[in-house]
Amino acid sequence: GRRRVSQHRPAMHAYVGGYTSKDRNGRGDGINVYRVDEATGAWTHVQHLGDLVNPSWLTLDPRRPVLYSAHGEGHEATAYAIEPATGRLRVLDRQPTQGRNGVRLGIEATGRYLVCANYSSGTVAVLPIEPDGALGPLRDLVPLTGKTGPHPTEQTSAHPHDVAFDPRGRFCLVPDKGLDAVFVFRVDAGGKLVPATPASVASRPGAGPRHAGFHPSG
Repeated sequence: GRRRVSQHRPAMHAYVGGYTSKDRNGRGDGINVYRVDEATGAWTHVQHLGDLVNPSWLTLDPRRPVLYSAHGEGHEATAYAIEPATGRLRVLDRQPTQGRNGVRLGIEATGRYLVCANYSSGTVAVLPIEPDGALGPLRDLVPLTGKTGPHPTEQTSAHPHDVAFDPRGRFCLVPDKGLDAVFVFRVDAGGKLVPATPASVASRPGAGPRHAGFHPSG
């Protein structure tokens, strides 16, 4: 008879961050790791990684067992090694983003650079990714400029709110809630942000673009 060969599949894990500080009304306590049963959907707690302030945006490296976090109201990004068998995290390193309130992270196509949107300071930062997934010192920092929108409190300055790479990872869209525009960059081989053509696309005044996403078809 035909023998059925069962293939071992690695467990699925979920990583949950959030706000922890009182000024953000945070109720989180760092990053929590869960194992997810794909058959039942049940979550089992694996690890609590504390001593983290507002790890509010998490991004998985598509090539390495590494997780990255931006920190709401903070000035840095953090890299964590993932233990493949258990999903547990270990801090690799932290690097300053030279800006405040990192809200989104994105990884470009070659996997060599991490891009961070610094919401409160209106800048976009680029940090190199080392072969082991750790972050290197800041490589580029670009201030976003333009005419602010009409909202009296939400649009008083530039507020980049997302980092969205196209499906092939070549071009990076940065919607700016304060300037009513979506900026377009590519990351060159040296880790510098280079404006694309066009460099930005305006939205309706007061629209306050926050996020961008690509359909798989492009």
